[in-house]
Amino acid sequence: MKKIDYEKKESGHSEGPPFEPRCLATTIGSLPHTDVALGTALMFECTPEIPAWVQFPRRIFRESMIVQVTEGMPGLVEEGERIYFDTNAPDFTERLTDFFTRYLAATEEGDPVALETFAISPEYGAGFKEFVARLPEQKAKQVALKGQVTGPFTLGTNLFDQERRCSYYDDQLRDIIVKTVALKAVWQITRLGVFDKRVIILIDEPALLGFGSQTFLTVSREDIIRDLNEVAASIHIHGGLAGIHCEANTDWSLLMEADLDILVFDAYDHMQSITLYPNELSSFLERGGSLGWGIVPTLDRDAASSETIPSLLTRFDEGIECLVGLGIKRELLLRRALITPSCGAGGVLTEPLAQRVLYLLRQLSLDLRGRN
Repeated sequence: MKKIDYEKKESGHSEGPPFEPRCLATTIGSLPHTDVALGTALMFECTPEIPAWVQFPRRIFRESMIVQVTEGMPGLVEEGERIYFDTNAPDFTERLTDFFTRYLAATEEGDPVALETFAISPEYGAGFKEFVARLPEQKAKQVALKGQVTGPFTLGTNLFDQERRCSYYDDQLRDIIVKTVALKAVWQITRLGVFDKRVIILIDEPALLGFGSQTFLTVSREDIIRDLNEVAASIHIHGGLAGIHCEANTDWSLLMEADLDILVFDAYDHMQSITLYPNELSSFLERGGSLGWGIVPTLDRDAASSETIPSLLTRFDEGIECLVGLGIKRELLLRRALITPSCGAGGVLTEPLAQRVLYLLRQLSLDLRGRN
C-alpha cells in the first residue's frame, strides 16, 4: 500500500483540473446478482472508462446498504438481520476508546495498519476484492475508478441504539458514524490509488429525501453540510473526487453548498428537481462541478424493460434544453455530464433487467459522446 499523504489541501474541492466526463458512464453501485465474478465482469463490460466496484446486497445481509459500512464501528450488536449500537454494554467505553485511538492513528499519524481496521472486507464487500483483482486485466483506458459509501445522514437515521433511538440524534454515535464513513472512503482511495487513476467516491444519501419533513424537523442544513464536508474533506485530502447520489425531490440547493465535486440526480423521473435551483447549479458547474444524469431507469421494472436508446436520448435532450432555457451554458452542461442509472440496480430489478439497464447505459453514453 502506498504511504498515505495527510497534508491538507487549502481548497474545499479536489485539486487539479475540473473533472469533465463528457457523457462517460458509470454505475451507482449495486446489482441484483449473487455471482460476484459475473456481476463484476458485466460492470467492466458496460462502464469500462469509469468502472466501479459492485455491491451485491442479495448475496448476503452484510452487503446491504446500511450494514456494509458498519464494519469496525464500536459497540455494534448483530441479532439475526438486526444491527444496533449497545451503549450499555460493559465494554462500550473501552471499545469507544479503541475506535478513536485507531482513527487518530490513521488520520494524524498516517498509520496504514490503523487504516486497515476501517477496511471493507470480503465479508462485507466481495465486489471490492473482485474489482481490484480484475482491474489489471482490463484493456480499456480508465479515466477514473469509482467507489462508494453510505452517507452519514442515511446511516445515522437507519442505525439505532439498544432502546431503538435514532443514532443520528446522539452526538457521540453520530461522530462515530461520520468518522467511519470518512475512513471507509479514505481506505478505498488508498487501495485504488495504486492504479494511478483519479478516484471518485460517491456518497449515497437516499434518506436526504426526508430532510425538511416533520420526521427530521430538528435537523438543520448546517448539520447536513457539516457532516458531508467532513467526509468530503477526507476524500479531497487524499486526492479523490467527492460525489453524492440522492433521490427524487431532494433539496439540491443544500448539496450545492457542500464541498462536493459531483451531484448525481434522478434525471429519469425527477428532472424537475434539479431545475428548481438554476443559479446554484450554474455556480456549482462554473466552479468545477459535474452533474450525474441518472437517466436509465432502475426503480420501475416496466420502464427498465421498455425504454430504448432513442427514447432515452430524447429525454436527455429535453433535460439539457430545459437547463439551457434557465441560462446554463449547453457546452458546459455537456462537458460536465456523467451518465448513470437512476439508482442502484440491486433493488427491484431482476438480473436480466439489470443487464439490460447496463447495456442501455453503455450505448447511450457511446451515442452521446459520438455526437458531441
